[in-house]
Amino acid sequence: MTSSTRQPAEELLALLTTEFGAPAGTTAETPYEVMEFDSLVLVELAVDLSRRFDTDISHEEIQEAGNIARTVELLKSKGVPV
Repeated sequence: MTSSTRQPAEELLALLTTEFGAPAGTTAETPYEVMEFDSLVLVELAVDLSRRFDTDISHEEIQEAGNIARTVELLKSKGVPV
């Protein structure tokens, strides 16, 4: 998911915009609840990230992270090289 020209938060933002319908103007600091992401979307995101990065991440962890920037930090804390 990461590339040499984009930061991890930008990559995750792009994913949330294209695949999960994050609204225009969303930033890495925008809370998931402002994006109107309900628990089902967070479950889908958790499954996607778990598969993409071959790690275990729950929707509760993503919900607790609260936004893209903190989700990137969560992934890093799990040893994901983002």
